[in-house]
Amino acid sequence: MNSLLIAQNIRKNFTIKDNQGRAHLLKAVDGVSLDIAPGEIVGIVGESGCGKSTLGRTILRLYEPDSGTITWKGKNLNSFSREEMKALRKAMQMIFQDPFSSLNPRKKVKNIIAQPLLVHKADSPEETARRVEAVMKEVGLNPAYKRRYPHQFSGGQRQRIGIARALILEPELIVCDEAVSALDVSIQAQILNLILDLREKHGFATLFISHDLAVVEFIAERILVMYLGRIVEKASKTSLTENPLHPYTRALFEAFPSANPSRRLSKKHIVMGDVPSPLNPPSGCHFHPRCPLADEKCRQSSPPLSEVSPGHWAACWKSGV
Repeated sequence: MNSLLIAQNIRKNFTIKDNQGRAHLLKAVDGVSLDIAPGEIVGIVGESGCGKSTLGRTILRLYEPDSGTITWKGKNLNSFSREEMKALRKAMQMIFQDPFSSLNPRKKVKNIIAQPLLVHKADSPEETARRVEAVMKEVGLNPAYKRRYPHQFSGGQRQRIGIARALILEPELIVCDEAVSALDVSIQAQILNLILDLREKHGFATLFISHDLAVVEFIAERILVMYLGRIVEKASKTSLTENPLHPYTRALFEAFPSANPSRRLSKKHIVMGDVPSPLNPPSGCHFHPRCPLADEKCRQSSPPLSEVSPGHWAACWKSGV
């Protein structure tokens, strides 16, 4: 199947100034490549601060990549002008993490959901009103509430408003940036099932970003594991869950309980400490300061992302251990 979107060797850096005014380079995304097929759900998982959200925004060119190429249906997006990108954004939408701050508190729900149609001058006022009511029903909101303000809704309902806003332009790709992390567990399940149902109906592709491996495992068909700006492992959901190759992936599985005996991995894979600062990433393999298997080669040389088995890639000198 042809890819809908291909990102190749994407890098995104930010310049950060310290208290003395000295500039430092923060490597948020460090040479990431991925592809998404039409209708596919690809998950990106990793700890907070590993660059997942920056990658999602860079792919949509909300951030401009410092290097690398982004291809949409065979067209290089790097060369697109601002006006060309504006026209393309009808096909590329985003659901944000915070269902509170991502909605304008001064606007009624009907205006929030209709805003993309107004920006792109897609419909008449009558058709816009009809489509707003239709998409509210699709995401499980009562159209009678369309004149209410965001503060009059619960967190789960607000996220449904965000989903409706993303869906109303009938996009081909939706980036979900931690779309359920701010919600209660029972509401998370409702929103995840809603996204799956809408994908089944409309056929859009999804890039689902989360720090919760259990959530990504539930919704995604293919999973990419990200650590400190790099992809350290990628595979189909089945392959990754049955045979995680990278020590960091194994540690993520150890981080949440499972009733499945086959998922009870050795405790030697539990890691300690926090993600190092991207302002000063470790040499060699970025994971080596926290890795229980690291040796001198890991400290000195960065492992390439290699295909260990068909469709299963890992960036680890110890991937066979």
